[in-house]
Amino acid sequence: MAFLDTIDLIVFDLDGTLVDSRFDLADAVNHAMQQLGRPTLSYEDLPPLLGSGLSYLLKESAGTDDPDTLRTAKAHFDGYYAEHFVTKTKPYPGVMDTLRALKPKKTAIYSNKLQHFTGRIAEALDMAPLMDIVQGANPDAYPLKPHPAGLHRIMEQLQVPAGRALMVGDSTHDIEAAKAAGMPTCAVTYGYRSRKELETEAPDYFIDRFPELLAL
Repeated sequence: MAFLDTIDLIVFDLDGTLVDSRFDLADAVNHAMQQLGRPTLSYEDLPPLLGSGLSYLLKESAGTDDPDTLRTAKAHFDGYYAEHFVTKTKPYPGVMDTLRALKPKKTAIYSNKLQHFTGRIAEALDMAPLMDIVQGANPDAYPLKPHPAGLHRIMEQLQVPAGRALMVGDSTHDIEAAKAAGMPTCAVTYGYRSRKELETEAPDYFIDRFPELLAL
């Protein structure tokens, strides 16, 4: 029996796993930095800052933790990103066909991106109909990954035990959260973290291309 045959639910990270969103994110961050009169980032600078939520991204990009500055930066980011969240963002090769092939398994998106944008991207790229749950960050309800609370919430809603659920992501936060929740893990090496970084969390599986998930 293949490993995937033992799995009833697959939870996917969004940015760096299902979609390549770095260009739209960088453009939105740079718009905010320009409004603040601060240096902008290159597309290469951005990936190491992704995966820990917008507050961390803006704090690191602006080089300050001043609350007023970060509130202003967020307002500029949100205004720009709301108009450009799928201007350059697209699914990685093979993602859509693979997601279709995984049915009738239960599937979910769980991102540290705010719920509003996570939902809009999933809808705009036609991923939402393929998912049982699309869940982004909701700090008032549960903490961000690597805390496991968001994963527990998904498993409870879909009534799937941790041992029959798989987390697929490109970040150490994804692997840490899943391990804390008792879930098997699969790391993708094409996203925003190197294989070397991911190896520090010892995921159960690695895939170099998204369609390889079907062969687990």
